[in-house]
Amino acid sequence: MTGNITGEQNPQVGTTYSYEVKPSGLSFGLKGEYEWYIYKRQKNRSWKDITGTPKTGEKVTYKFGEIALGIEFQMKVYEIKKGVLPGLPDTRELAGSLTIIPASNKVPKIDKVVLFNRGAKDFNKASYYDTLIAQAHCIAMFNKEIEFHLWEDDAPGKGHDANINKNNRHTRSYKAHVNEKGIAEVSIPLMSDEKILRQIANQFLMKDDRNEGANHEYYVTANYSGKIQGASQVNVDVANPDYKGLPQNQPQPKPQPEKHTPKFPVGQGDAPKQPDPKGNIIEAVFIDDTGKELSKVVVGDKVRVRIHSKNMVGKHIQYVIWESDPVFQDEVYRSRMIKIPADICDTSGFFITKDIFQKGTGSPIGNSDSDKQNYFIEIISKDLSAESQKFGVNSEGLMQVEKVKSAVGVEKQPEPNNSKDEKVCECEARVRAFIRMLRVKEGTDTENGYTTQYSGKQFSDLSKHPEEVITSGKYSSSAAGAYQIMTDTWKNLTGYYQDKNKNWHYSEKLDYSKKYNITSFDQESQDKFCLVIMKHNYIQDRSDSFYNPVVWKDKKKKIRDTIKEEKLKEWRRRFKGKQGDIIQMIIDNDIEKAALISSLCWASLPDSPYGQQSSSYTFDMVKAIYQKNLKEELIEPSKELHLKKGFLKEFGYGCCESNDNKEAQSKNECPEDCSQCFHYADVWENPEISSDNGGKNNNRFGYNSARGHKGIDILSGPTYKDVHSLMCGEVTAIVNTFKTNEYRYKSLGNTLMVKSKDKDGKTVFILYCHLNKIYVKKGEKVKHGQKIAQSGSTGNASSSEFLNGVNGSGINKKYWHCHIEAATKGDGYHNFRDLGSYRVKAEDYMKTKFDKNGNPIK
Repeated sequence: MTGNITGEQNPQVGTTYSYEVKPSGLSFGLKGEYEWYIYKRQKNRSWKDITGTPKTGEKVTYKFGEIALGIEFQMKVYEIKKGVLPGLPDTRELAGSLTIIPASNKVPKIDKVVLFNRGAKDFNKASYYDTLIAQAHCIAMFNKEIEFHLWEDDAPGKGHDANINKNNRHTRSYKAHVNEKGIAEVSIPLMSDEKILRQIANQFLMKDDRNEGANHEYYVTANYSGKIQGASQVNVDVANPDYKGLPQNQPQPKPQPEKHTPKFPVGQGDAPKQPDPKGNIIEAVFIDDTGKELSKVVVGDKVRVRIHSKNMVGKHIQYVIWESDPVFQDEVYRSRMIKIPADICDTSGFFITKDIFQKGTGSPIGNSDSDKQNYFIEIISKDLSAESQKFGVNSEGLMQVEKVKSAVGVEKQPEPNNSKDEKVCECEARVRAFIRMLRVKEGTDTENGYTTQYSGKQFSDLSKHPEEVITSGKYSSSAAGAYQIMTDTWKNLTGYYQDKNKNWHYSEKLDYSKKYNITSFDQESQDKFCLVIMKHNYIQDRSDSFYNPVVWKDKKKKIRDTIKEEKLKEWRRRFKGKQGDIIQMIIDNDIEKAALISSLCWASLPDSPYGQQSSSYTFDMVKAIYQKNLKEELIEPSKELHLKKGFLKEFGYGCCESNDNKEAQSKNECPEDCSQCFHYADVWENPEISSDNGGKNNNRFGYNSARGHKGIDILSGPTYKDVHSLMCGEVTAIVNTFKTNEYRYKSLGNTLMVKSKDKDGKTVFILYCHLNKIYVKKGEKVKHGQKIAQSGSTGNASSSEFLNGVNGSGINKKYWHCHIEAATKGDGYHNFRDLGSYRVKAEDYMKTKFDKNGNPIK
């Protein structure tokens, strides 16, 4: 008979507690051994065994970490009794159970908020090319969502004045969940919204100011549950591009490298050689992609930096490229922070662009540098163990150690014949920067990468994939090309699939090569195949076997390696619910999520679940490579790729519209390809919110609905009406299996989802529910105001008095309605049931607006 367990049912996280089993007083016979198991409550209300190796004995101890905060667990103890007679099996009986919900030992709060420019020499200074980091340091708030807002500070002196800055908040918000260390962190790329931020900064000035000065000052606030809980106390100064500078008699001094630093002249450099006094940096030189040292390059060439060091592995450095002048040294390029992987380290490098060359055109005294310049490298070594209070972060700071220099000559090449009006599409620049990043750790980031197979073997026939399995060491692979595409992946992309007997068959419907006009395995085709993989291969969530892998210790004896299985399960949980269109993630600047999902394909990325990546390769390094690439791509598309301008439009993305579309957008007209919507519509004329369920506000989302309503109900009863699309967009999901008025408990019935971009260019998904008929197909483009469906009474909006209804269930026909929901995520979904944090107000995307009581505003 079952006994009980004594011990704390609400243990405080981080504290060890004792638990003891008390057998039932009715137990008879010999007492056996006790084994303890822990089960975790899942989202679907089932229980999952997370025990690992069971503890044994009548009394044991457990300590729950902060990750377990608020989760329901069940503790069970089983008594194992030996067989009474020889040859009889042991018996296992439940001896006791206890429900446990760990509690916090602290008061939940945001302790402090900081904003800084990670990797910069001065954390408090930046330009609009930089990405700022905002952090909220939290106590007892694990996995809570924090929302950040960026503000431009016009208040004089220290501190922030809410009244003065009330109009200075950036419209975009940035969200992150608090991690196990108690930190929520977001990246804020200033480049993405430079135009809007500069308008905000220059519109409102400090009292008595005539202009914003040399810098725009920014700070962040952190919100939880809709309320501001903290603000960064130290502003970041962002250089104001609109500042005209001081009068001529007050020139601003240029930043210069230190005078007494060791130098390593190469080729054209004329500085005296001076060794590094600490001996850590032995040499720094310019090289090309083949590793050859450079003494002369021209504008347009790619240059890499080789650093020869000693006792520096694992340390962080930053390199700065200077143009050497008799009077002033001109800074032309500054890298992100780089972690030294080996004594000889080759960086990914950069291109000598026209803009870089222009930065080196300095003093008119002597040589004006208009045709030829001499460059040298400055290596700034950084010690990450030091603590810095400079920007208000009590964590890892930076300390300068030494600087080293070497030189190279750069000559100007003739101006290209590009039209001055030809602009780089930012969306395409983002995607190009990302796929270039993928190739870095795949070892294919040069032109030779397109003809590289697994193990480095080269192939020459680019008419098709080589389809050759190569064995190197204990591994074998058919990976080939710049993106190391496997044979099976290539065959799938070209329309082939395998049956259960492993025989290949062709289907034109599955042939992406035909859809996107990919005719071979040449350079452009490989770039396109990469885009196909990112767009189509990870829309659906992984199969259950991915999250619950089977690892055998001995397959013949069917002995499983449960320890490895648990480690794999824990690692793979991060992918749950994260599927989607990777290209769209990149366009939306969600680089962390894009890199996470991409790691399912490219095993060299940090989060890859296959265990092949380098432990020293972190997401910070991924982001740094991407941002460096993006800066280059925004100046001029890199020659490393073979994609043609406008490739995103071919793949169905409208962020790089034709000139006609740009012209239309300048007039706030919706583009013809339905890629963005500037004028919202109503589902039908004169919409009214249903007053069922205790009033109109109970049928709205975000208006304190007593029943927790997730959308807005627009009344049609007692009839059905034609439903018109609120926004321009593309139909991404349809459910059309319900008969007219068919009832189903807690169901939305027939539904239709449209993916759109709002007036600000943000992605939003609109879901229309309880429909009777659907007039459009998945993949079809629709205009705002276009008829797309007929409202109905399917699902839980059925009426019992009609055919297919259920007696005593559903609603009165006078309350028939179109239920509309909205969310910022939706790829791969048919509804928003599991997307709570992504939900937004659908009525924000309607032409008609409603007052606080739910009545239309005329």
